[in-house]
Amino acid sequence: MSEISTLATTSTQDYGHAQSILRAAYRQVFGNAHLMEEDLVPVVESLFLQGDFTVQGLVSALALSDTYARLFLEKNGPYRFVELNFKHLLGRAPRNQAEISEHVQCLANQGYEAEIASYVYSEEYVSAFGFDTVPYWRTTSTLSGESNLTYVRSLKLQGGQATYDGASTSLLQASLGTSGSLPIPVRNGRSGNSDRNRRRFQVCWTTASPTGGNRQAVQISTVPYTSLSSTIQSLQRRGGSIVSIKTK
Repeated sequence: MSEISTLATTSTQDYGHAQSILRAAYRQVFGNAHLMEEDLVPVVESLFLQGDFTVQGLVSALALSDTYARLFLEKNGPYRFVELNFKHLLGRAPRNQAEISEHVQCLANQGYEAEIASYVYSEEYVSAFGFDTVPYWRTTSTLSGESNLTYVRSLKLQGGQATYDGASTSLLQASLGTSGSLPIPVRNGRSGNSDRNRRRFQVCWTTASPTGGNRQAVQISTVPYTSLSSTIQSLQRRGGSIVSIKTK
């Protein structure tokens, strides 16, 4: 497990330790990205080192920075962006499609700042990290109240310790969309997912643009499992929001 970095809230806080906390926050929030000098956020750093920010405030400010938006929002679809927000700010994978859809809709309807605040100022964040602990990956062991499936998905989303979260495609989309486990590797030319591959799924979604005389009308697309991920990505690129995904 990665070292959990906590900032003491005393007036004798060592400046060097505060610098270490700052580095840990950059590493966690930016998903191990190798940041250039122009990518850093000196105003936020200064406020934190002067004692004007708690660690929670630091994490929020970094996630609201232009650098975070450029690396993770502008280069990804909303589904992948939300997936990474769970990883960077809550230290776990999303539990299900409903949780993803809730945050995608928050981003679309309330905006970027509200989406970030929904993690950093949530009851779960405060319970897990308080005000002065840098968020960390919480799935080296199963979490109390979480399913084993969430644990498996979190391991998939975690990647290696040296990896950077620059991949633009969602790692969990198919698993979340079908409420199933991650794909089973093919062994001896046979796949454990053959039954699932024969299923068809009904995707209910809303469009962000007018359709005929209606706005936000619910649309239904029926697709095979093999096309589920690409269908969801296509809908989101067009500005659609996923309402539900059901087995037909």
